[in-house]
Amino acid sequence: MAVLDTMPKRKQASMTKPVSMTSVSAVSTSDPELNRDDFIVFRDFIHEKSGMYFPETKMYLIKNRLANRIKELGIKNYKDYFYMVKYDSGMKEFNVLMNLLTTNETSFFRNVPQLQAFSDEVLHMVIAEKKKVANRNLRIWSAGCSTGEEPYTLSMLLMEKIPDYASYNIEIVANDISENVLQAARKGIYHELSLRTTPKFYKEKYFTKTGSVYKINDIVKKKIRFSQINMTDSLKMSLIKNVDIIFCRNVTIYFSDEVKRKITKFFYNGLVKGGYYFIGHSESLHGISKAFKLLYLKNGLVYKKE
Repeated sequence: MAVLDTMPKRKQASMTKPVSMTSVSAVSTSDPELNRDDFIVFRDFIHEKSGMYFPETKMYLIKNRLANRIKELGIKNYKDYFYMVKYDSGMKEFNVLMNLLTTNETSFFRNVPQLQAFSDEVLHMVIAEKKKVANRNLRIWSAGCSTGEEPYTLSMLLMEKIPDYASYNIEIVANDISENVLQAARKGIYHELSLRTTPKFYKEKYFTKTGSVYKINDIVKKKIRFSQINMTDSLKMSLIKNVDIIFCRNVTIYFSDEVKRKITKFFYNGLVKGGYYFIGHSESLHGISKAFKLLYLKNGLVYKKE
């Protein structure tokens, strides 16, 4: 999943407090500098637009990640680059910015106990309830899907764990803020490192190896719909409805508490009654939302919408 190489700051200064855009003097395109005032304005803009928050201790991370891009564009300093991003109506450069600031460390079958809780417990309960009312629709949301390992893993598990899989109308909604990682996800081509925790059975059945790379088979792709979504976009987030199970693991940990609450509310509204919400094994909704019930399953924890 696309995540930031930083940690959240629990309490932040007001986003509405005016900050002067101090000029950067004696800056050349070969050695752009970033001062504190310009960093704060840039940081707050990123937080407003994406929900991602950089504390001041990460100022040099921002500087280093963007230095080559600024030189490439021939821009004088970071302040000018900020204005370019802010007033780009097509959001093209903002997408480039997100790609530069995010890292994508993930793999297939990540956190096996949690996936067992999904495939052997939660999925069983969801299917049992659907059979009671002859409901053959199953919708799963992989939020912050990065280069596709998570939604593809879920797709393989569904094929293996649902006996009458072909009789269900299944959709896996997979989105990320970075268009670059989504392009990689759609291609479905991976190196051995991405499959380091993948059982041999799944490697042999659902991948085709060519040289040193593995290509995910088309049957795994069939039920997945990839799309670019900024999780702070109220309109796009509110359009995702009737979801049975949500996975959003190790993504919101990089957001401010304010944005976490907003996003968690979107997830709650998007779930069907009785739907399930998986977050990272080290994450918690404590102080974020009281709307979900925490269930202690045999293989892990999951939140449920009652």
